[in-house]
Amino acid sequence: MSLIQQWVHARPGGAISAEVAAEFSLTVSKASIAMGQILKETRFTARTEHFCLVGDNGKGRHTRRLYVDAVKPPQWRKTPVIGTCGDLVVRFDSVTDAETKGGFVRVGITRCLAGQQEKHGGYRWQIDTTKGAGRCTAITTP
Repeated sequence: MSLIQQWVHARPGGAISAEVAAEFSLTVSKASIAMGQILKETRFTARTEHFCLVGDNGKGRHTRRLYVDAVKPPQWRKTPVIGTCGDLVVRFDSVTDAETKGGFVRVGITRCLAGQQEKHGGYRWQIDTTKGAGRCTAITTP
């Protein structure tokens, strides 16, 4: 969960885009976009309330307040991958780990796994199905 999601979820009174913008040093329009993404994401039980906010000058503007009532755990899981280059074998817990720890490009590995690309970084990439076994039992992808 991102910082904005946590912050909105922790506020029992909800949040408006101006409050999110002030808290996270964003423009109001970027805060509004972030709030819209929270509202669209299926793992959040969120609701909005539309109202008229009256400023110091006595003029009002229409805005919305976002409430995050519940957060479900993410639906994705890490898929271990291996890269082979001759006798060299590299293993990572996920494609993201291969990117952050190994210096590979995530999109390149994903393309290899989908069969759209043969190699990335000199390695042929496969999904690792060892599940803690002593030897690699990787499966090839289409």
